[in-house]
Amino acid sequence: MEFEKLVAISGQSSLYLVISRTNSGFIAESLEDKKRIPVFQNMDVSMLEDISIYAESGETALKDVFLKIFEKYNGKSLPDTKADNAELFRFFEEVLPDFDKDKVYASHIRKIVKWYNQLLKHEMITPEKLASKKSEEDTTEQAESSEGKPKSEEKKKEAKTSKPKAPTASAAKSAGTVKNAPARKVQAVRKAGGA
Repeated sequence: MEFEKLVAISGQSSLYLVISRTNSGFIAESLEDKKRIPVFQNMDVSMLEDISIYAESGETALKDVFLKIFEKYNGKSLPDTKADNAELFRFFEEVLPDFDKDKVYASHIRKIVKWYNQLLKHEMITPEKLASKKSEEDTTEQAESSEGKPKSEEKKKEAKTSKPKAPTASAAKSAGTVKNAPARKVQAVRKAGGA
């Protein structure tokens, strides 16, 4: 599943797949009816890859929640999104027992159920796709932790500890001396009215 290409657009019921980028935004295709729409920078858009669910132990990525749902329901579609709030919370507690009950609302769970059913219907959720993405991330994290600190942190530390070098004598000679020159006046030329 290509989470980096899936988006939810405020005011639209379907999930969208990013098809191409434009100067002012991008073109997205609906998963439901395959209609393409322009999406502009001022529109409220959420990348599915960036969405996470509040939990007591921290935040859980949406793709991990989808994987848990897929495993629990053996790849079957979920119950109706019009269920009452108590039923939705019971369902979500089975999937993610430590979700933050103060920050996760019934409307959030409805969206998750709806998105999951859409992705399942269009065969965009499979355990292989979800697990392969997760295992790639785990492999990257393990590689960084086996080396101690991630390379990006080491570079930042080096940049902070390294002192700026003083210019050499040859660099000073090649730069030459700079004299304070008076600024030139720029005059606007006006066109004569009749000529």
